[in-house]
Amino acid sequence: MASLVKRLPAPYDFGWTFRTADDCEVVETHLGDGRYEIRLDHAPLKGVTTEMLTWWFQVFDGTATYRGQSLPAYHLWHPRDHVAVKLTRNEAGRVAPKERVHIQEVFGRDKRFSIDARSGIHRWDGRGVGLHLDVAGHRLLELDHVFKDSPNGAIYQSCMRAGGGVGPLRRIINTAVLPRRFGAAQRAAWIRHNFEEVGCFEHFLPELFETKAITPSSAS
Repeated sequence: MASLVKRLPAPYDFGWTFRTADDCEVVETHLGDGRYEIRLDHAPLKGVTTEMLTWWFQVFDGTATYRGQSLPAYHLWHPRDHVAVKLTRNEAGRVAPKERVHIQEVFGRDKRFSIDARSGIHRWDGRGVGLHLDVAGHRLLELDHVFKDSPNGAIYQSCMRAGGGVGPLRRIINTAVLPRRFGAAQRAAWIRHNFEEVGCFEHFLPELFETKAITPSSAS
């Protein structure tokens, strides 16, 4: 998978109001095996459907034309924090389980919370997407976004599990590495990024879905 060498771009200003913590229910749990679990149940996304979300997750690495402006579609998903993304696709040209995603983000535009992660995909369908990070046989992170339709707009839940669940190094990972790499400040930054990111769908996705104005990425 090709590398990303990007710098945090200037923030876009579309006049949107970002969601706040009041727009989702956050449950943080320190699991019995030492892992952290964070679940966010977002308020319904007005005007957004699962059909729109399913389409988005196949094309968001492309270039969008939005209100007369050409820009990486990924930057619409969070106009301040997102840097770059690359996706691999199967022989049918689809993003699907067993493919990979590489993302670069800077939560809150604070370099302490920079993310540069190559993750595997274990779910990518009309009900949600799921990513995981494995290192030396240990699954260090799982992130699942699940969604469904409702009369008030799409219901969207994000759930992250961080830490080693199995393996000989699980105890070291969960007691020494996890608190340092995913401490309270990092978790708070990710939570804020997540509810802001998900809330952005209301502002752009219905309009973009109608026009389908995304040029596919040529990267693989």
